[in-house]
Amino acid sequence: MSTSVQAASARWQSRRRRLIRAGEWEPFVDAAPVREHLKALLAAGMPLRSVCEQLGFAHGSSLQHVMYGRGKYGPGQQVRRETAEAVLSYWPSLADFPDAARIDPTGTRRRVQALAVRGWSRHVMAAEIGMGETSFKKALHKERVTARLARTVADLYDRWWNLDPLEFGVSRNSVGRVRADAARSGFHGPLAWDDDTIDDPNAVPQTDAVPPLQTDGDNAVARWLLGESVILGREDRREALQYLFEWTTSTTAEIAARLEMTPENADRQWHRIKAQAKADGRRLWRRVYVPRERTLQQNEMGEAA
Repeated sequence: MSTSVQAASARWQSRRRRLIRAGEWEPFVDAAPVREHLKALLAAGMPLRSVCEQLGFAHGSSLQHVMYGRGKYGPGQQVRRETAEAVLSYWPSLADFPDAARIDPTGTRRRVQALAVRGWSRHVMAAEIGMGETSFKKALHKERVTARLARTVADLYDRWWNLDPLEFGVSRNSVGRVRADAARSGFHGPLAWDDDTIDDPNAVPQTDAVPPLQTDGDNAVARWLLGESVILGREDRREALQYLFEWTTSTTAEIAARLEMTPENADRQWHRIKAQAKADGRRLWRRVYVPRERTLQQNEMGEAA
């Protein structure tokens, strides 16, 4: 059982005991919303047995009665409250799917396209993951990809997103051709995608994203940095991240934790901000002394001064 599921179970047990003491405990609820959510999980490529395993249910068939019923009886009309809450709060991550599961290809295609923007060809990618180029291309054009392939491409993306293929023996002609093709196709590079949303078909690249509403009042970033409870808009978050990288000794992991994002995402945001500054004729770097004993990522070591 995953840590998040264990935490949810502990919260549920605490709530259950509280409601029992208050005489308000209702152990069964309508099964229809649970069934609809399970249908969505199945449509996403997650087998029912795997859902049971991820949620820590005793048997792989624990949800059969909710979906299909048993024997001559149709689908269950009620389900235990704890089962309903566990199912309705769950949506699989890429790591949850069995290798053979067929899932949405959006994230896989975006990662391949983002690497193409960097100049990595599909031929080189296919060779790296042990596939033939033709088979790799065909797999990417199918309506579904296997979870195994999606995870393999995701791992490749995590390793190559900020690497220049020219520094790894790929010919200049190949890199130039791939980059030109990617530009003509309108592909977006790694800095346009957040790690948390790249697999979401409804997500849009940073260049097209609509900024969310922000907290009323001026100087939202300054107030946030001083510890005030402030909801930062997209541009405010960029400004806060830039300040933390540029003017503090915080590591990438510490900055990411403060902004409630992954270290990889924070690193990409910082690269994106520096790239934009360079395009505008400015230069950004870490302007403060970072103690040597701090654990730094490679890019921070080069920028610390």
